[in-house]
Amino acid sequence: MSSGSDGSSDPSAVDSEQTLFLTLIHMLSHLLNGYFTAFFVVTGIALNAFSVYIFLRCERTGTPAIQYYLVTLTLWQTALLANAFLLYSLPNLIWGHLVSQGTYVYIYQYVYTFANTTHTGSVWIVLTLTVDRYLALCQPLKHRAIGKKSRVRRLMIVVSLFAVIFSAPRFFEVHVLTNWCKEAPNCVPIIIRTELFENSLYWTIYHVILAMLFVTLCPCLLLFELTLRISLALRKAIAKRRSLCPPNVEIDQRNRKCQTTRKEHKSNIMLVLVIAKFLISDILPTVIDVIEHIVGQDVFMRSSLASLFVDLSNFLIVLNCSSNFWVFIFWGKRFRKSCRHVILNTSIGQSMYRLTHWGSDPVRIVIWTIWISRYISNRKSCFSIIV
Repeated sequence: MSSGSDGSSDPSAVDSEQTLFLTLIHMLSHLLNGYFTAFFVVTGIALNAFSVYIFLRCERTGTPAIQYYLVTLTLWQTALLANAFLLYSLPNLIWGHLVSQGTYVYIYQYVYTFANTTHTGSVWIVLTLTVDRYLALCQPLKHRAIGKKSRVRRLMIVVSLFAVIFSAPRFFEVHVLTNWCKEAPNCVPIIIRTELFENSLYWTIYHVILAMLFVTLCPCLLLFELTLRISLALRKAIAKRRSLCPPNVEIDQRNRKCQTTRKEHKSNIMLVLVIAKFLISDILPTVIDVIEHIVGQDVFMRSSLASLFVDLSNFLIVLNCSSNFWVFIFWGKRFRKSCRHVILNTSIGQSMYRLTHWGSDPVRIVIWTIWISRYISNRKSCFSIIV
């Protein structure tokens, strides 16, 4: 009997499979953090800036209070995209991996803090938006009292300020060390954790209790519950609208009321999609955060697969922050109309409009018809001469 018949595996084959697996994970991580994140950051910042311009332009002609939520959320998410690019994408594009030493790490303390601030601000703005929609649909009388523009504007300022204050301790969790080696001329700056980050009491209170209560787990569960209630309220509103507006009713005052209700319904659907999209993108980071607290950070970060899931969760957040424009353009009639008006006021937009509508001009249609008829008659006369 041969010695290999006992079912033992070849160590070299196991090592090659593990190397291939780690190489694949590294390649996926590089694609997610590098090229994919860079693409969605650039397009997302451009589209978010255009969305803010449209919202602010609409404000001159009168705007609902809900747009203050959307403008604030878009600004926070645009800042989050910029921080994601500096924290993950740019190092991967330049060096092929994240860096922990060199002159680039001087920005890490600020970018790390502001990245957590922007994420916290985005979570809280979406949460206040969800509460606003819940009150508007389920408790309209209470919403009329608290949903005024001035109060919403002040609420956005207060929520943003508290997000900055809540994330301020992050600034003291890391720092740059420059004199860590014996040969001073050959020293390069490195980013390291501070004693505050390593403090178990601080970690338990701030990262576990406060973060799960106010940023990750509890807001995620509350968003899920409120979104479910809003969806049920929208279904009831659809059924009520269909009973009030049968398809063959003449256009009268009741139909105008139904059209107004339909517009409000589409706006609510748009906002629910924004909330649901955010909720979906935040589920994986929340699950990862809970698992990291359970198994411990050191054990969690030693796993290559866990690191890949962290990269995937970060990419989902980037994808969510860069895609609100498409929700606005497909579901927001007023937003779509404002976009069309802005684009048509530019020379490029006017040229594209004339190009796409060239054949719809009645005069040009007549000219084309005469030309085609003459062309056909000339072809027939030529054919008769040949015959």
